[in-house]
Amino acid sequence: MLGSFIALSACALSAAEPPEAVFVARTLYCPAHFGNSYEAMGEREMRAMIQEAAHWGFNRYCDWFDTVDCADLFADPHYNLGKALWERKKVNYRSAQSAGLACDLCITPNHVFLDQCRPELRAEAGGRIFGQLVCPSKPEARALILQNYENLFSDLAGAGVRLSALCACPYDYGGCACEACSPWILTFARLCREIHACAERHHPGIEMHFIGWWWSEEEHAQFAQWADAEAPGWAKSIALHIPYGNTDVSNVPLPAGCERRAFIHIGYADKAQPRDIYGHLGPVIAPNRLPQTIAALKAHGVSGFMAYSEGIYEDVNKAILAGLSSGRFADVDAVLDAYASRYFRAEGDAVRAWREWLKLWGAPFEVDAVQAGAALAALARDLPADDWRLRQWAVKAEMLRLHAAIMAGEEWTPERVALAEAFWAARESLERDVYGLGPLRHILDKRFAPLPWHKSWAEYEARQIGELGEDM
Repeated sequence: MLGSFIALSACALSAAEPPEAVFVARTLYCPAHFGNSYEAMGEREMRAMIQEAAHWGFNRYCDWFDTVDCADLFADPHYNLGKALWERKKVNYRSAQSAGLACDLCITPNHVFLDQCRPELRAEAGGRIFGQLVCPSKPEARALILQNYENLFSDLAGAGVRLSALCACPYDYGGCACEACSPWILTFARLCREIHACAERHHPGIEMHFIGWWWSEEEHAQFAQWADAEAPGWAKSIALHIPYGNTDVSNVPLPAGCERRAFIHIGYADKAQPRDIYGHLGPVIAPNRLPQTIAALKAHGVSGFMAYSEGIYEDVNKAILAGLSSGRFADVDAVLDAYASRYFRAEGDAVRAWREWLKLWGAPFEVDAVQAGAALAALARDLPADDWRLRQWAVKAEMLRLHAAIMAGEEWTPERVALAEAFWAARESLERDVYGLGPLRHILDKRFAPLPWHKSWAEYEARQIGELGEDM
């Protein structure tokens, strides 16, 4: 993986604003967590990835410090997980700055370090509200939250990172359902004002933006009314939620002067169902959904977006979204032609062949994986066998071939079990040999794999383990 990223980094273009940009703000949101690519990649890999993102047209970079399983890095003298992850983020921000990208920090304010989530401080959870949460209506918990951000903002500034914006999200993780915090969206807003004031001391001029992930229409109305009355002009934008399978944002009320932006999920294929998402089946491409989304958002008066990314398996979608929204390319075919030329050394008729092959995977469960695998082998005949972009697609074709064979059966016969074992071996090879990943958590773990046979396979495996235990 490292070699093919770095080989291209020297020729990455400047992130200067193109003259005909569709959207002014084009943010690549790369939360490094859950064991994903951004958590696993080394400094040079990440730097090269960011430079490639700038090449295609992204002009902002955003990360989130997910403190799940992390002790307070400013209180623990040991070099713990929190310290390691935080140090990597500082390096990545400096890489983004060097590539000409503005740097934003996503915050979920009351999600705290593991050792800070004491019983007497805990938030009331339920529904959308979960995580390592403390209740900001409790003075000690609020002081703890503010001290955390004081430490983080100060440390970033000391490391040479210049934050341009905070992007605040009330949920996933975040929230408190206690009576004192109700309505949560306003408690969240007031807490964000205090955090923003802290950030301005270390990063003068830093703007306040919001992420509309999981907000209800009522919460949008409450927030807009509050902001207009108590904080006019403070909220610069809201990146509105686009539900799975949709291509536009809702007509929710916004504060006066607040830009309408969008939160675009680039981690799945064209269709929401059946799902090809989060790299469970390898790389994804949305050659229809993303251009339709850009057109719908432009017509809606949207001024920018945050592209939610969980790893490098979304590489083609990064190119499509940034290439079109920056105005560098007129249509998705032009983007894919440039992609094939840049990464697969395609020329002449091979450019079109690559473009059409990639577009097939917008509907992955409709692809004849055997034919697709053979076509890929022919297209890639003269290319380096260790190129990660090629290998990910080869493994995907194999996984979809095995998936189709597994779906043809019902009982877990020895033959069907062998197919499942081959499928999981292919996925393991994808994770370890292609993407260089370690332990995956949360939505990236295979128990969340969107496969209709997974539940019955897991039950079969559990029975086998139980029988093995009885024999011991």
